[in-house]
Amino acid sequence: MGKQQTTFEYPDGLIAAHRALEAVQAERRAHLAALPAFSGDLDTAREGLTEEQLAESARLEEAERQAAHAVWTDTYWAGLSGEDRFTARSRLKHTGEPGRRRAKPVVRW
Repeated sequence: MGKQQTTFEYPDGLIAAHRALEAVQAERRAHLAALPAFSGDLDTAREGLTEEQLAESARLEEAERQAAHAVWTDTYWAGLSGEDRFTARSRLKHTGEPGRRRAKPVVRW
């Protein structure tokens, strides 16, 4: 049984959407880490937060939700099915440097 390689060519818009998602996730993590007494549970930490901190938390949560929606509902995914769709989604985060459109080949035995 031979090896089969699958390479995924991502459109620039999808790569940009994924980078935007990663950026907002990093911003949200930094914001949450800076909150007083944040232990990973925002509901518990809410009691000691200012209205400004709560508003920023809500803004970042919504921005992350919208960015994720843009990535996962991109029309690119409609052209893939089954295992290829799963693998391509997993590989998207490994597309590398800016402007790179291709994920590393996946080798199947």
